[in-house]
Amino acid sequence: MDIASRRRSEIIQAAYKVFSEKGYHSTRIEDIASELNVAHGLFYHYFQNKLDIFSQIIDEVIIRITNGVITDAPDASDTLGEYGEQIQRLGERLLDLFRDDPHISKILFYEALGIDDRINQKIQDAFDLFGQYTGMYVKNGVEKGFLRPDIPVRETALAINAMTFEAARRIAESKDKARARKQWTKAIMGLMLQGMAEPGSKPIDK
Repeated sequence: MDIASRRRSEIIQAAYKVFSEKGYHSTRIEDIASELNVAHGLFYHYFQNKLDIFSQIIDEVIIRITNGVITDAPDASDTLGEYGEQIQRLGERLLDLFRDDPHISKILFYEALGIDDRINQKIQDAFDLFGQYTGMYVKNGVEKGFLRPDIPVRETALAINAMTFEAARRIAESKDKARARKQWTKAIMGLMLQGMAEPGSKPIDK
C-alpha cells in the first residue's frame, strides 16, 4: 500500500470511530483531524467533505458484512444436519461481526438513515442483496425438503434477515454479549428449523 492509500485508510478509520462516538451531525472535520493528530487541511486532500467520507465508510461497512456472510455455497447442504450447521454458521458469522465491532451497529442502524438519499439507497440495495443471498438458503431448504414447500422464499428471507439484524443490534448494545449471542442464535435457529420445518422432518436441537 502506498503512502497516499495508507493515509486515506487511516482517515477513514479515524472518521469511522468519531462518527460512531459523536454521531454524524455532531462530528466536525476538525474532530476527525484531531483523532489522527494531523492538520485539518489534510482531510481535503482525500475527501470532498463530511458526507463524502461518511458515504465511503458505509461502503466499507457493507463490504465487511458482505464478506462475512457470502462465504458458503447456499445449496451445499444435502442433509438436514448439514443444513442446520450451515445456517448456524451463517448467522454466527454475522452476529460475531457486530459483537466484535459495536461501531458497525451504531453507524448502520443509528447514524446512516436519513442523512442523504444516496446513502439510503446504498443501504437498501445492500439489504436487498443480503435478502437474495438468504433466499438461496431458504430455497435450498424447501427444495431439499427441510422447510415447508408453501413458504414464500423472498419474504421469508427478508424476515430472517430482519431478525438477524435486530439480534446484531441488540447484541452490540448488550453488557453480556456472549449470553446475548447465545440466546439470539437459539431463538433464530428455533424459528427457522422448527417454526418453518416441513411437517414430519426431524427437528434439529441447536
